[in-house]
Amino acid sequence: MKKHLIVLFFFITLMAAHAAAEQPLDWPAVEKLHRLTRISVKTQQRTICIFEKATDEKLFCRGEQNKDLEFNRAEIREVRIAPYDWSQGPPLVFAAEGGGGVDSAGQPTSFGGVKVGDLIVLDLQYDRIQGKSGFTTEGSAMLPLFRVPRPLEDKNKKYLKVYAEPGLGYRAGGGAFGGYTSAKVMLALFSDERWGKPMPYIEVQRRFPFDSPMQGDTRVAIGVMIAMCRHCGAD
Repeated sequence: MKKHLIVLFFFITLMAAHAAAEQPLDWPAVEKLHRLTRISVKTQQRTICIFEKATDEKLFCRGEQNKDLEFNRAEIREVRIAPYDWSQGPPLVFAAEGGGGVDSAGQPTSFGGVKVGDLIVLDLQYDRIQGKSGFTTEGSAMLPLFRVPRPLEDKNKKYLKVYAEPGLGYRAGGGAFGGYTSAKVMLALFSDERWGKPMPYIEVQRRFPFDSPMQGDTRVAIGVMIAMCRHCGAD
């Protein structure tokens, strides 16, 4: 029963993250949007574009192939901040990381490994928990939450991007753990000109074993990631 509740919680959290990412905006909020924000504009049809500016009467944005688009306010039924465009593919990630943490007994742990993937990222790790070695395989979604600062024209300027990574995994080897759910947050330092080059990140994780959710561990990883993507400035 506990396993079913944990998995159900995992999927509810995932759906809530998607729902929260796309809320309708009133016009004052539209006028205050940051330039280059990715938006969804609904008139007689829905258009995804990159916000430029809004006046009392019009909204201006850029569509596919940098085509300039103009909408009359009277014709607009709804404006939303568009969710991540999964059809364009999230970052394709290759990374190496290492780190440590504490288990439920307060004992130090250590680990190292690699990750690879795009929408679903696969982690392969070797670790030491309470003096016993083990190997972990974990799959997690990589959901972009926000970036600071917002997209700018200066592509050399660095920005911090935050991802939520709900996941499922299995640890085999010495000591107890087995299957588990995972909650992770990644903070990665990017610049639009450095996609495809090594970039640093920090990842904080809490793991919840199926058999004893309160007996999990908390870990912090420091790594170097190479990420490739499409439409990086629009996500």
